[in-house]
Formats: sequence, structure tokens, C-alpha cells
Amino acid sequence: MAEKTVRTGWDLKRGHDAATKWTPTPDWRSAAIVRSSWSARPLHGLGQTLLSGDLDAARAALAPNASEAGLWQVAEGDALVRIARDRALLVTARPLSAPAGWSPSGWATSAADDAWAVIELAGESARAVCAQATSADLEAGSPSAALLFAGVTCLLYRTAPETARIHVERGFAPYLWRWLETVEG
Repeated sequence: MAEKTVRTGWDLKRGHDAATKWTPTPDWRSAAIVRSSWSARPLHGLGQTLLSGDLDAARAALAPNASEAGLWQVAEGDALVRIARDRALLVTARPLSAPAGWSPSGWATSAADDAWAVIELAGESARAVCAQATSADLEAGSPSAALLFAGVTCLLYRTAPETARIHVERGFAPYLWRWLETVEG
């Protein structure tokens, strides 16, 4: 009778290191990209709270001075970064202590401080770097800041005319950082 071969897992060859296929995570504490006309650095310590439902009521309760930010729009200080009609990311200088869950006023919160990594692009060529990463028309803008940036879903808005923020799901941050490292300028 023929011996039956049982295969398990991913049938990797002995000694094969699957971790070599993944982009290594940079040391976010010291990571920086500096080019002649733009730079990138990770931002730490911002508050990021996912809001759903009545966004105006949520903003009034949590951060009344937050400015609304869509694609490539400038938001100074705290920002209500629109994802969809009834969903936004409230970005504040420090994490909020808002209770998670549904509010009787018609909105819900979820702490997302560690869900997204935040990368700041600055300099006269920051717009060109962003234009290279997406097919979205930055000048036309959009009420939603969500877009595909270098092939991954991100939120993109500005905090000053030559300074942009990219919020990317934390698991995709190493890939996005390595992509930015390939951009000249």
C-alpha cells in the first residue's frame, strides 16, 4: 500500500524564513526621511477617535473647535477628518477620555489612538509626493479624506499649505514608509 503524504501549514521548506517576505518595521522613534524638497516623519501621541452617526453632535460634545477636513483640505488644530457621510476620525492633540459606545445624542465613539499610524509630509514637494502616490485629483478635493495612497487605504489632509498628514492602518505603515523611502526629491 502507498504511503499517504500529509501536508500541514504552508508547506514551507525547512529553514525557510517567511519573515523575510515582510517589510521590516522601522524604529518609529527615530525614523525620518529627508530629501532636498520634502521630508517625512511619524507623529506620535495624537488622539484618534473613530466617530459614527451624527458627526455634528459628536464634534459639539467632544471637540467643538475641531475643523472639518476632507481630501487635501487644510485643518488647523483638532480635526474632524471625514471618512464617509456618517463616519469620521476625530484627531486631537492628545487622546480623548471619551467613553466608547453609543451616545443617546445619536453618535458612537471608538478609541482608535493606536489603530492608525500618522505620517507627516512637509516641504515644497509634499504635494508632488502625494500626487505620485494617488490618482485622486488633490486640487478638486473631496468631502472624504479617504483614498488609495501607494495602493493602501489612507486618510490624507493638510495641516498647513505645505504640510500633509497621512493616517494609515498601523499594519500597513511599514510598507508605506518603505514606499516613501523610494521617492526622490
